Amino acid sequence: MKSYFLPMIFLQLVIITYLSFILVDVRWQIRSGFKIQENLNSQNQELQNLYYKLLTEEFFLNSPARIEKKAKEDLGMIKVRPETIK
Repeated sequence: MKSYFLPMIFLQLVIITYLSFILVDVRWQIRSGFKIQENLNSQNQELQNLYYKLLTEEFFLNSPARIEKKAKEDLGMIKVRPETIK
């Protein structure tokens, strides 16, 4: 009987050790996954902020009042009054 229990106990200890290593590996992968997700969320927030800044700049540069001002000052353009046809 004793010769049967010793290999069985050794097998159980090997299995428990193997499962412990797997558990540590899975926890490490979960932790690194959360860290990657946190980095991606912060990068996404930075990109959204940059997008809104660029969108605001686009609206500013394409505003009709600014374009008219640039046309008058830099290009010397003037508004022409329409002629009345008789």
